[in-house]
Amino acid sequence: MRDLIHQLQNKFAFLRARIEKKLTGDEQALQLFRACHRHSSSQILQQTINETRFVVMDTETTGLHAYSGDAIIDIALIEMQGLQITGRTFQTRINPQRAIPASSTVFHHLTDKDVADAPILVTVLPAILDFIDNAVLVGHHISFDIRFINKTLQKVCHGRLQNPWLDTMLLYLEHRGQIGHYTLEEVARYCKVDIVNRHSATGDAAATAAIFTHLVQLLGASGDTIQRLIRSQFRIRARL
Repeated sequence: MRDLIHQLQNKFAFLRARIEKKLTGDEQALQLFRACHRHSSSQILQQTINETRFVVMDTETTGLHAYSGDAIIDIALIEMQGLQITGRTFQTRINPQRAIPASSTVFHHLTDKDVADAPILVTVLPAILDFIDNAVLVGHHISFDIRFINKTLQKVCHGRLQNPWLDTMLLYLEHRGQIGHYTLEEVARYCKVDIVNRHSATGDAAATAAIFTHLVQLLGASGDTIQRLIRSQFRIRARL
């Protein structure tokens, strides 16, 4: 097993070196790629929850399909140290370089006019990655948000977010011991968390941070390592 791990590490190091060589001459792309690989996830996984930085992330988008032309129009990040909110936040609207469908505006109330003067995603990615840094990402249906970020990273620098992640819906399933698909409203109601400004990135991220804290406490996981908490997200499925 150690030999296999060593071989994989060598392979990844070789591929990383090839990509960095390919990006030589494009300093922005090279720095974005290096930012994606700034920290070792294996070290983060061994930390306890109290030792860990978390960044709660939420996005609003033009639609649901990252790889079929939809794009981010609003993003919010909230920093936590352990289960405590630090007060550091990041938020910006983003010009998706396409029209926002009326069917999406019904939910988040953002129109083309609202994002016309906003920066495009590639210009704010350095600030987003700097804020995320060595954090474990937290979100409700977090893979949705990560997918939209990774789409642009892959296009610009052949990179993707390497950070470990936790999904509040999966933690909720583990707590309840049942499979299902639950909205942010449903989980917030169960956790007695009020959502202020639903379907705004800032409002949803703030609610998700409160839900995350509540669920970790309900699971009795406050003293766990990140690795154990991540694995707990999938236990309910493994028992089926």
